Amino acid sequence: MKKSENLQRLHSLVNELGDKDDKLKRDMQLFEEFFDEFPTPVTLWSITRDKTVVSQRGNGFICPKADQLNDLFECSAIKDTSMEKHELALSGQRVNYFIRTEKGTYYVKLIPRLNKVGDVAGVSGISWDMTVNATLLSCLEEINAMTKNKRGAYKEIHEVSGRGIATSRLRKLRCEQGE
Repeated sequence: MKKSENLQRLHSLVNELGDKDDKLKRDMQLFEEFFDEFPTPVTLWSITRDKTVVSQRGNGFICPKADQLNDLFECSAIKDTSMEKHELALSGQRVNYFIRTEKGTYYVKLIPRLNKVGDVAGVSGISWDMTVNATLLSCLEEINAMTKNKRGAYKEIHEVSGRGIATSRLRKLRCEQGE
């Protein structure tokens, strides 16, 4: 009887895990749909302790076909910094940083993933394309400098603010929504 009870318990656990796996897959699909339409490009990835890429999703910052951390980043200009930051995360630290590429400016957050006993099992990363925000900040800083020294003519200030408005994703979204 004990063998039969163990088999029933095992069958129950398998069914329970299967249900959770299905829910996880549905949640991931919803998550991906959400970020496909997100106004700021977002990229997610996850690596194991041995630096194997186990998942990657998104529309920027990383190479979509990478199998190892060493091949994950889209250009060599950011590779060294990104590898250093991932090493910090693999040592257990949460890491935030900005990085610039030819395509834009990204905010990156790395979070160590812990196993059941609290050891680092890998790292999950997320990056947001902050290029538009960086452009807007630059425009605002330029306007601020012009008005502070009272050297900016109305036309110059208008041109700089227009450049900021033109790059705004919010403006684009409002136009798409008919606002």
